[in-house]
Amino acid sequence: MKEASERLKRLLLESQTFYIADLYRITLTDGTVLRYTATDISLTVGDERYTPLAIERDGTTQTNDMSVDEMHLTITVDPSERLDGETTIMQAVAAGRFADAEVELHRLFSPQPFTISTGRIESDYALLWWLGRLNIERAGGITIEATVASMTELLNVKFPTHLYYPPCIYTLGDASCGVDLTKFRQQGTATGGTRSIIRSGLTIESGYLTQGSITFTGGRNAGVTRTIRTNENGNISVVLPFYYAPVAGDMFHVLPACDKSMHCCKVRFGNLARFRGYPFIPVPETAY
Repeated sequence: MKEASERLKRLLLESQTFYIADLYRITLTDGTVLRYTATDISLTVGDERYTPLAIERDGTTQTNDMSVDEMHLTITVDPSERLDGETTIMQAVAAGRFADAEVELHRLFSPQPFTISTGRIESDYALLWWLGRLNIERAGGITIEATVASMTELLNVKFPTHLYYPPCIYTLGDASCGVDLTKFRQQGTATGGTRSIIRSGLTIESGYLTQGSITFTGGRNAGVTRTIRTNENGNISVVLPFYYAPVAGDMFHVLPACDKSMHCCKVRFGNLARFRGYPFIPVPETAY
């Protein structure tokens, strides 16, 4: 059920004229918050500023049962617009930064028209209309096609959730696994390289980072994570190339992977007490 403020209720009941705009608040998985409006001018609502972006959406359908409702978006971006001074929206989409982003759609009912002289609009006039997770379906040129599925999508899990497998059923670092990833995260500085190979001064055993991850915290690739193919003599090879070749001084951090075996859990992470694999299950040929 949508909760409207008393000020908004009075506006809708007593005023014959008001102006409507869509406001989008997009929270990326790295914590970055983007604010856009479908109007052609910037709007300040409460303490937040929304910049114009060409977003078209279909009508929303919402039910009171447990089905997953969806909203479809068509976004036309400005090729020159940057998210962080370096990365364009399309580049961020290609880098996976918008994957599983949380989208809030607010409907703004304003007593004043939207013009370049419009001042601050009270946030009480905005109503949360939709909340969901973003899924990019197609992106190319300047157009992005996406769907936003309601949060009931998170209930789409397999049951039973725990099955008997030889490898561990937990994900490295989650609450069930319990491994503190900060203890295994190593900071590094690039000395150069290409989009696929990062050169650094890290002294790590060759192959230790295979299937692990590398995340840049500085430079043009900041916030972008890639899976590591292998590492050797300070050189880190990634599976999917970065958008930009690193330059000397770009900061990053790396994490080793877990192959979900009992040996890896015990030797690499010292977490055998929480290992939830079942390596001694007989293979089907010897089960009977």
